Amino acid sequence: MSNSIDAALVFGFLGFFHFWGGAALGAGIHARRIAPILWGALIGGVPLYFGIERGIALDEWGWLGWQLLVLVASALLLFYRLPRLRALFLARGMTTLTIGTFVMAIGAVIGAWFFRLGSEFWSLTAGGIGFLLGAMWFGAGIKQLRGR
Repeated sequence: MSNSIDAALVFGFLGFFHFWGGAALGAGIHARRIAPILWGALIGGVPLYFGIERGIALDEWGWLGWQLLVLVASALLLFYRLPRLRALFLARGMTTLTIGTFVMAIGAVIGAWFFRLGSEFWSLTAGGIGFLLGAMWFGAGIKQLRGR
């Protein structure tokens, strides 16, 4: 990804995650609720790794600046404006979706841990079951958000 066009495509795609993560952060901080704050930190913050890595490896810190700009701008936008979108992040279904996201992430980490220990079977079993349960919980949150 040393080409600037490739980098722009990757960081443009990551901007989607920063926007939604920042929006959840802004809504959660505005309402003083922990679930949207945690979800926003995960979804919007974890992709910052790519900007940090590019900054360290290639000394190109502008992409990290771009990522932080999108994250902070969307957080401020939801904190001060856009009450309808803020209500979406504070809905009951979003809490269910947040729990599902974290269950999937925990399943993935447990699977990676078992893989690192050299047990592919337990890696696939534990990680797969955790990820499957999280995905079902995530889907239930989407269903609640859709109102069905």
